[in-house]
Amino acid sequence: MSQTANITVYLQALGAHYLGAHAYMVNTINIKLVYTGGTVVLPYVADKTSNDGKPQGSFTTGTCSFMPIITIPQSPAQPSTLVNFLAHDNNTVCGQANFILGATTELAQLQISVPTPASAAPLQFTQSVLLIPTQSNYSITVAIPGLYLSPGAISNTGLSVYVKMMCGCPVTMGPPASLWPANDFTVYANVVDATGTTTSYPLSYDLTQATNSLFSIVFTSALTAAIKSVSFSAIQKSTGNYGTLVVQG
Repeated sequence: MSQTANITVYLQALGAHYLGAHAYMVNTINIKLVYTGGTVVLPYVADKTSNDGKPQGSFTTGTCSFMPIITIPQSPAQPSTLVNFLAHDNNTVCGQANFILGATTELAQLQISVPTPASAAPLQFTQSVLLIPTQSNYSITVAIPGLYLSPGAISNTGLSVYVKMMCGCPVTMGPPASLWPANDFTVYANVVDATGTTTSYPLSYDLTQATNSLFSIVFTSALTAAIKSVSFSAIQKSTGNYGTLVVQG
């Protein structure tokens, strides 16, 4: 006799929250379960009633992600590292569907498509899932790496870019404003000017915009050649997360 099973998939930004309402084009995320019984679509919808998880100081079996959120020390006077675990509840954004289990154990696949501002093509992920006839509930967390960059200002007097986690969580000077302090990120802008010359500039966290993830540089003297394009890049040192964004001048 065929058995109906349920599968729930959480997409967690590497080192951060689940991909929810503040993530890039979240409602175009696509999740499919592919197995011998066919292809099952897991709708992934973030709306006003959903949340993207809640960080907490201790791990709770069954309601916490396996992947912690690690906040590096902000100064030598703070030698300890802050660790939080991401908890979910019935209102946490996820992909979910029912499907008919096969009669034998099989290795199925989750096919996941996540949009990114760095490219017109979405990121593609594949996660194996072992389906067992005697197991009717499956809960899986998939880590989504990367950083979410969006343009700030581009002019001959300065440059800026917004750098956030893939879930849309901001970079700040650290807790309590966010768990992602600015000293964990390195940001550069590679500028190509009208003469074809490329110049690299390090960007610093903008202390005048202390809660909105802005990294910027103000030139000591205005650029004389027109800007043709700017390639922004950002790296989170603690996780290896990185993101890029190309903006035409």
